[in-house]
Amino acid sequence: MYERIASALRDQIVARTMAPGERLPTQDALSETFGASRIVVRHALDILEGEGLIDRVQGGRATVRLHDPLVRRSALHYQSNPGAPFAEEALATERIPRYSYETSPDRAGLETAARLKIPVGDDVMRTEYLSYADDEPMMKVTSYEPLTITKGTPIERPEEGPLLGAGIVDRFTSIGLRPTAVVERLQSRMPRPSEAEYLDLRPGVPVIVIVRICYSDETPIETADLLLAANQYKLEYALRVDPLETAAD
Repeated sequence: MYERIASALRDQIVARTMAPGERLPTQDALSETFGASRIVVRHALDILEGEGLIDRVQGGRATVRLHDPLVRRSALHYQSNPGAPFAEEALATERIPRYSYETSPDRAGLETAARLKIPVGDDVMRTEYLSYADDEPMMKVTSYEPLTITKGTPIERPEEGPLLGAGIVDRFTSIGLRPTAVVERLQSRMPRPSEAEYLDLRPGVPVIVIVRICYSDETPIETADLLLAANQYKLEYALRVDPLETAAD
C-alpha cells in the first residue's frame, strides 16, 4: 500500500501537478485520501524523500523538491568539437552550469594502472572536476592521463594551454593519438561518506559510478571515474546498429 501511495504522489510531482516548493497534504489528510494508516503514509513519504522528490523537516509538512534530472547523452561527450555537453544538459533544465577543477601529478594506484596498462606507481596527471547546476553539485569526475604519453606536450595539463576547454578527442588528436574507442562501465551503489559530502546527498540516495577508459587503437590513453547522484540523472546511450548485409546478385 505504501508503494502505491508513493507512486500516486510521485506521478503528481513528476507531472508538476504539485509544483516545486508546494507543501504536501498533512499525513492525516493523506491517510484519509488513501484509506491508510499514518504509519503507511510515513513509509510512502520515506520512499519519496529517499528518491529526492520531497523535503521533510521535523514537525513540519513535506514540500516538493525540484525534480528535473539532467539527461547525459554519452555519445555527445566523445566527438570532435563537442562544445560543453554538461552545460547544455544543465541549460536544458533551465539551470545555470558551472564547474571547478583541480589538477596535479599523481602516482597510478593498482586499479588505475590496470586500466591504463602501466606499472603501478607510474606518473599520471590527475584532474578532479565538480560540476554544478544552479550551485547544486551534480557530478564528480576524476580523470587520469599517463604522463608517459602527455608529459612535455601541450595537453599535459588538461585545463591549460592552447587546447583549454577542448574535448578529449581533439586534445589527444593534437598529439597524434586520436581516440578510437571509449568504454563506459556502470554500476549503482550507496555512496561513501566523502562522496555523499561532495554531492551533498541525502541519506538513502545511491550514486551511479561510470568507469571510463579511452583508447587510441589498443593503447589506453585516459581513464576516469564519473560519480553521479542517481536521482539527478538519466543516462542515454544511442547505439548504432549495422545495416543488414545482403548477398551479391
